[in-house]
Amino acid sequence: MRLPFLTAALAFVATGCATSGGFDKLYPGMSSQQVVEAMGTGPSRAEEYPDKSTAWYYGEDRCVLMREDKLVSKATSDEKAALNTPVVSVRDTAKAYCAPEGHAQKVKREQEIETPFGTIKGDLNPAAAVKKVKGVVTGNKEAPAEQSEQATTPAP
Repeated sequence: MRLPFLTAALAFVATGCATSGGFDKLYPGMSSQQVVEAMGTGPSRAEEYPDKSTAWYYGEDRCVLMREDKLVSKATSDEKAALNTPVVSVRDTAKAYCAPEGHAQKVKREQEIETPFGTIKGDLNPAAAVKKVKGVVTGNKEAPAEQSEQATTPAP
């Protein structure tokens, strides 16, 4: 009876370790070689900054900031479930972003809406969606362009 439970627990732990890829083992001060060894591979993409630091991205959900061959910081995507019902689920995710201090943040957000009819994924703008829906419901496309003023007296 304990054997199936133990097997399931070990499988769960092994799966968790495989998906993190060693990211949990990273700490500030590690060399680039140690980071690559811990992750098991190099980054999928890199972004350089003027202060000689480089952001290494491992997929879309993990990144590390390297400066002078040392790990400075790391970040992961932050997923929030805004709505989770049996019929529809809405998730808002702030994607992982690594940049040096003082560098303008350009955090990428992604929303995902799951319905029984399919999934909509991307950077959804709620204000634009509401405006579009209101236009469809009321029958108005956009506000009409301003019209020129007409003469008030009849033409002869």
